[in-house]
Amino acid sequence: MKTKLFKPLLGAFLLAFMLNSCKRDITSEGETNPQANAGITTTTITNAWRNNPYKLNVIYFVPNDIDTIPNYRKRLSNIMLQLQKFYGDNLQRAGYGYTSFGLDLLSDTQVNIITIRGTKGNASYPYDGGGGVVLDEVRQYFTQNPAQKKSDHNLIIMPSYNSDPNNPGGPPFYGLGRDCFALDYAGMDTNKLGVPGATGDLATKWIGGLAHELGHGLNAPHNKEHKTDKPTLGTALMGAGNYSYGKTPTYITNATSALFSLSQTFATTTRSDWYSSVQNNLVKLKGEFRDNKIIISGKYTSSLPVKIVNVYHDPFPAGGNKDYDALAWDTHPTGGDSFSVECPLDDFYTLSGQYELKLNFYHENGTLVTYKYQYEFVNGVPNISVINTKDLLDRTGWQALSTDSQESSDGVIANILDGNSSTVWHTKWRGGEAPLPHQFVVDMGAAKTINGFAFTNRSNLNGAMKDIEIFKSNDNSTWTSMGTFALKAQQNWQYIDLAQAQSMRYVKVKVTSTNGGFQYTHLAEFAAY
Repeated sequence: MKTKLFKPLLGAFLLAFMLNSCKRDITSEGETNPQANAGITTTTITNAWRNNPYKLNVIYFVPNDIDTIPNYRKRLSNIMLQLQKFYGDNLQRAGYGYTSFGLDLLSDTQVNIITIRGTKGNASYPYDGGGGVVLDEVRQYFTQNPAQKKSDHNLIIMPSYNSDPNNPGGPPFYGLGRDCFALDYAGMDTNKLGVPGATGDLATKWIGGLAHELGHGLNAPHNKEHKTDKPTLGTALMGAGNYSYGKTPTYITNATSALFSLSQTFATTTRSDWYSSVQNNLVKLKGEFRDNKIIISGKYTSSLPVKIVNVYHDPFPAGGNKDYDALAWDTHPTGGDSFSVECPLDDFYTLSGQYELKLNFYHENGTLVTYKYQYEFVNGVPNISVINTKDLLDRTGWQALSTDSQESSDGVIANILDGNSSTVWHTKWRGGEAPLPHQFVVDMGAAKTINGFAFTNRSNLNGAMKDIEIFKSNDNSTWTSMGTFALKAQQNWQYIDLAQAQSMRYVKVKVTSTNGGFQYTHLAEFAAY
């Protein structure tokens, strides 16, 4: 009897053991999963930013045909905690307090890293284009596990695809809005930073690269260190700091620190409108050059308070991934509607050629509104006055009477007079483009003396008006051409001066070609002076 009873019990035990032995854990070999013990014991956490209500989501995303890198939780926790302090130290130096991004911590030395197993092999998540595929699965994970999402910002780390530990690579490694990507390899550890030779160089490249891409994921664009700061502070993280971090002095510029102070994961209080749309209009802009400084000042209106204005000077080629050499200055608005910032030429590296001037308005909910202009250095002197706005006529009583083509849902011609640069007139493009030429007619309500016309584009310049002809009339029937003109492919106000002042009530603008050669066109605002 004892023997018969023993055999079934032994069989059940062996079956249970085999089933449990075949179950794949989400952690790498030799590591325990700290999340598995969450809630069982209470750990006192003393991290300076433990009470930040929003935490950076640190995600370890693993394609289904490779595995995690050994000891990744400990190594990456060390890196993230070091970077958290690095960011905090720099914000404090820049005058924004000892503040940094929040981390979801299991202890003072352990970051809660969310491990997600991908549904596809690494070939489906390549460097080029693979980021979007990964993000689809990350969003699906958070939809199924909403409590795991601690903020709108994701740092996604993926194991290297290359088997050679001295040549990591393969997965996405860049920023995509509030999401950013980095990679992991066996030697990626803070104790490798500063080590002479290839080991230290690799650590700087990939840990510094993570620090740089994290900056993008926390809302920062590129910018270079000021010339006068370089001897004491070193290299700007959002410039070439991904090649200097841990090796030579590296820092976060004041302008980048300023915008981080308004990033969600740095916040100490909650709000329900993070990154929601804001109506911001730059009413007046002035550029001056005096005392060897470029002085940028202006006035604006905004539906939500502006906390920081950053001014970027970016030598051509500019924008996108060509702005590593942009120089930036930060300032706080005065009076709730004005700003002014001085940019000494002593901090510039190049005093020749074309520059893009970018104005970034950061609102209290983190929302960014950008305005861009162009100017040029001539014989070492900036012709910055070309950005100056003109005193535009009051448009009260003006009407956009007609157009040959418009998108009825979101591109009506009335948008060019609504005072909101985020709304546009757009010719038909859904279901097929209406062909060029295009035109619109504006009634100014009464005859006025006009010296010129002003045009504002949206940020996407594909299809922006290029070659135009402008006509005048006093009866909306008989039209006289005032000439043909060319508009630049640039955002914000640009001006067409008439050869001499002319009187008119009605204005017709005819568009004969567009930026990029598209058949459609668009315009955000139209005015006169």
